[in-house]
Amino acid sequence: MTRITGILIDTYGVLSTISIDGTTSHTRLSGMYEQIGCRTVDVIGLEGRIDVWVDDEGLYMQEPNPTLTGMLRLTRPFQTHLSGAGLFLTTDEEGDTLPLTPEQIATVIGWWQVASGVPSAA
Repeated sequence: MTRITGILIDTYGVLSTISIDGTTSHTRLSGMYEQIGCRTVDVIGLEGRIDVWVDDEGLYMQEPNPTLTGMLRLTRPFQTHLSGAGLFLTTDEEGDTLPLTPEQIATVIGWWQVASGVPSAA
């Protein structure tokens, strides 16, 4: 089984590392649904080949997520408000979903620190 590791931000603004089964497109999608807590997903492309997967029906079905919204607005100033959890992953040149690189993980954590007001360690 192939595992894909990503970063999940829940509706409370808490980051966690998660792992989904990446063996097939079906198992990847099922894992995303389970982690995000939804039935349909949408993807938002960000800087550095970072993608965030969100509940496509989030505005109607989930609690607002001001931290996730703030994170995305750092690179997408006109991003609309988001609700529910967000799952950060990346893709390759063919569009296949992959785990984040160490540099991408550091970027996502940096966005989270700014959006949540946590001082950086540097």
